[in-house]
Amino acid sequence: MNSPVLNYILLASTTKESNSFDPSMLYLILALVGLFLLVLLLVLTKARLFPLIKLGYIRLVHGRYSFEFLEFFKKNNLRNPHSNCIKDEISMHFFTFYKPKRDALFFQTGTKIEFGDIPFLTSYKKLIKEKGEPVCINISRFNATKVKLVGFNESLQHIKMKSMFYFMEDRFVMGEYHFSDLNKIKTEDILVPLTAKYLRGEPIRADNFYITDQQGDKINYENNGFMIIVHYFFRGDETINQILDSIFATAGDNGETLIRTMKQEELLNRF
Repeated sequence: MNSPVLNYILLASTTKESNSFDPSMLYLILALVGLFLLVLLLVLTKARLFPLIKLGYIRLVHGRYSFEFLEFFKKNNLRNPHSNCIKDEISMHFFTFYKPKRDALFFQTGTKIEFGDIPFLTSYKKLIKEKGEPVCINISRFNATKVKLVGFNESLQHIKMKSMFYFMEDRFVMGEYHFSDLNKIKTEDILVPLTAKYLRGEPIRADNFYITDQQGDKINYENNGFMIIVHYFFRGDETINQILDSIFATAGDNGETLIRTMKQEELLNRF
């Protein structure tokens, strides 16, 4: 006959064994929690992780100054890593040759218009090879055509300036000199060499004028009171002329094409 004391001991022993914790259950629970956290992390970082991987690929293949690299930032709502060369739209710098100001003067020259020692139609890669990395950059699209602007800090006769190079489909088609510190320069320091080369030293007293050579290339001198810009516009490539003419030639009468271009530009440049 079992005594009550013996039955109590046996019951307590059975209860203790049934309450013992199995370590394998702990490992299973930790593994499930870890897997859940990993999946959650991947879901939360997917929106950033994959674009960053793509960005690394674009930079490796095309370079960090390429059109593809800069356009990626816009499409993914990321901040442009480079400084902008201009605050307005690229299209307006081309438009100045299609709709001159009313007070502008016009001259003809027998001297071929050139932009320093960089020939028009030079490729972007060749320019970078000669001048090094730019200090600023803008991009745009004229319909399906890629447009890129790069700038460099330079000096002309000890006058600080920025030289700007506009490319359409990797071909240099327009250049500019920007003189922004008007307190430290005289307009004659810019006008005299310009007129000496292209107008045989003819004195000009105007804030806006155009010079056209026998090939149709043009120069526009503009002093807006804040800065002086000297634009050099190449007209020697028929394909590029057709693209630009389709956008700007009738912009003064019907500017729908120009407006669409500027809207697209504004979106591209809003990094």
